[in-house]
Amino acid sequence: MKNITREFTTLHEPVKAMLFYRSNKQVNDFYVEAYDVNGSGKLIDPHPLSLAESQELAENLLTTEHLTDRYLQPKGLLPQHILHTHTGQNGFALWYTPPMRRQMLFISSLGLNEGSYALPGLIWKADRNHISIFAIKETSRPILSSQLYHAPFFNVYESGNVCMGTVNIDIDQYSCLETFISQWETYFFRSKFSHVVEGSSPIKGNIIQVYKSLLNNNKKFPVACLQKHRCTLKNLIA
Repeated sequence: MKNITREFTTLHEPVKAMLFYRSNKQVNDFYVEAYDVNGSGKLIDPHPLSLAESQELAENLLTTEHLTDRYLQPKGLLPQHILHTHTGQNGFALWYTPPMRRQMLFISSLGLNEGSYALPGLIWKADRNHISIFAIKETSRPILSSQLYHAPFFNVYESGNVCMGTVNIDIDQYSCLETFISQWETYFFRSKFSHVVEGSSPIKGNIIQVYKSLLNNNKKFPVACLQKHRCTLKNLIA
């Protein structure tokens, strides 16, 4: 869930309005009339838009555009684990993480303890509000033809989409790429894994027993238990 509280608590008051007139003879011929707004919210002092007002408007628009352009942009060189980014209104990032151990949390009814668990290589795709996750058997950076597998986690749909439950997702619209990825991975691993979605195990065999065998030891994740996914990297980029 996305936390939008601050969007309702920030007060914006009207200070100026503009009315655009277009010539009925020339499509690109415009006249702009500006109005001030008084304390009662009424339009007052109609006047042609001045040069100073035009410059102020242009500066504000440029600032907004600049901030928007920063969304999903790296702070420096593009990190090696980034596979693809798409900026803009529906921007998303696609990245991978190699096999590693991560701290994981579970609800008590699963009988699994909090601790460090071995995981396979993972493929992540996220926008500001949603995240999908898949697994790979490779231990290095995947290529376009790499086979994807179902992510071996609870709370993940067959499609790869993650059920984040009651987690408050709050990704800033101006987040740089590194912050965006760090936030999503933190949201994912700090949430409590609770149930198998859609009633079927994401791996071959008993997922609980597999996890119990990986807790706080040096074992690697048994990639032989991963199940192939119909989705491809090409699908994720499209």
